[in-house]
Amino acid sequence: MANESNSTEAPVKRDFRKEVTDQIIEMLEKGTAPWQKPWEPGSLQLPFNPTTEKNYRGGNALHLMAVGTRKGFDDPRWLTYKQAAANGWQVRAGEKGTQIEFWQFGEDGKKGSPTQADVERDTRNGDYRGPLRRVFTVFNAKQIDGVSPYVPKERAEWEIAETGEAILQNSGAKIVHDQNDRAFYSRSADRIHLPPDAAFKTAADYYGTALHELAHWSGHPDRLNRPTLNESYRFGDPNYAKEELRAELTSVFLAAERGIPHNPEQHAAYVQSWIMALSEDKNEIFRAAKDAHRAADYLLDLERGKQLRTETSEHVAAFERGAGAVAITEKETATEHRDPVASRGVAEIEAEKILDGEVDGRRPPSEQALKESFAAAELAARELMGEKVKTYSADTDSGKYRGEVLGETDHHLIQKVSAKSVVAHEKHLLPGTAGVAENVLISYSNQAAQLKPNQERQRSHALAR
Repeated sequence: MANESNSTEAPVKRDFRKEVTDQIIEMLEKGTAPWQKPWEPGSLQLPFNPTTEKNYRGGNALHLMAVGTRKGFDDPRWLTYKQAAANGWQVRAGEKGTQIEFWQFGEDGKKGSPTQADVERDTRNGDYRGPLRRVFTVFNAKQIDGVSPYVPKERAEWEIAETGEAILQNSGAKIVHDQNDRAFYSRSADRIHLPPDAAFKTAADYYGTALHELAHWSGHPDRLNRPTLNESYRFGDPNYAKEELRAELTSVFLAAERGIPHNPEQHAAYVQSWIMALSEDKNEIFRAAKDAHRAADYLLDLERGKQLRTETSEHVAAFERGAGAVAITEKETATEHRDPVASRGVAEIEAEKILDGEVDGRRPPSEQALKESFAAAELAARELMGEKVKTYSADTDSGKYRGEVLGETDHHLIQKVSAKSVVAHEKHLLPGTAGVAENVLISYSNQAAQLKPNQERQRSHALAR
C-alpha cells in the first residue's frame, strides 16, 4: 500500500472584515441590522469597555452592536478575558468571544504616523511593514459571571428634546419647515427642509428626523467635505445610497450618545443598494462607520460649543469663549498635531484648574458630602412634588435645563423641569445663585455652567405638547 503523505493543507486565514460584512449583509436581508431597528428614546448605548470607560468606535462599535442584537445581549459592556480576570470576574466555560480590530501606526507599534526617516531607515533594513493590525477577542458582560448588573442611564423626554434643540441650534444650520410629508437636505442651497412641527407626534420624533438631515449637512464641502455627499447627484447613484448609510449610522451613534430616538422606516428603500455596496467591498461598512462617527463627533462638538483649542506636548485643551469651559484631551504622541494654538495662556491656566477640580476658585465638596446632599435633594423633591417624582443629576457636559427653583441642600440647587422630574445641580459649578421660585435656565458646556433668567420659547412648548 502506498505511503500516505504527511503533508497537510495550510489553514485558511480568517478574513475578519469579510466575516463582519457577511454577517451585517445577512442581518440587512432579514431586517435586523442595528440601524434597521427603531430605537426608543434612551434605549440604546454605544458599546464600551467597563475597565477603561471608553466607547468602542467606528466599525468595532457597529460590529459589537450587531453581535449584541443578534445574540440578544442587552448590556453594552465588552472586555477581554484578561480584563475580566483582573477584576475578579470569570468568562463562563463554553462562551464564544467576538473579535474586534485595532490598528497601530509607526515605529515599534507606537500609535501615530511614522516619519519619512522611519520609513527610509526600515526600508533599507528590509523590515518596514507599515501599519500594525491586531485582532482582539472580547466578551459581553452577559457572558461573564461576577459582573454587577448594568443600569442604563434614564433620560426623560424633555431632556432628549433639550439635547436635540441644542444640537440643532449650535450647529448653525439653516432649517426651514416648508414640506408636507418629507424631510431632506439640499446641498446646493445648504439648507435642511422639514415638515411643520405639528406633523410630528412627539418632540423626540421631530429631533430624530431633523438630526438625520443634519448628518447630511455635516458633509458639506465647508465642513467635513464627505465625498459620498458631494459626489452624489441623484437617487440611484451608488454614492447616494452610501451617503444615506452614513446618515443612518450617524443617527444611530447620536441615539446612543444622547438618547435621541432612531426611526428607520423612511429609509428602507436603500437596503438593496446597501447590500450591493457591502457585497462589492468588504471595507465599505468600516469606512461608513468611521465617517458616521466622525459626523456624530462633529455635531456633538458643535453642541458643546467648542471654539478655541490649544495644545502642549502632552495635552490638547479646547476653550470656549465666555463660558470658561476647557476640555482636556491626552495626546497619543508628543508629535501629534491637532489645531493651531490659540489663547494659550488663558486656556492652559483654566485647564490646570479643571484638572485639579477647581472651578472659578471653588473646589468641589468631597464625594461623600455630595452623595449625602443629593440624597437630601431627592427627599426634598418628594416632599414638594410627591413620591413619584424623579431626581436627576445635571449633565455637566452639555445639559440644558429650564424651570423653577424649588430649593437647595448643602451642595445642590433643586430645579423643577417637568411635572414629574427635578434636576439637582452641584452648587460649586454654578456661577451664581438663584432664589426659590425663580424661573431660570442653567446650561452646561464641558463642566462649566451658565445661569440666567429663563426666556420662554414658543417652539419648544409647542413640540412638548
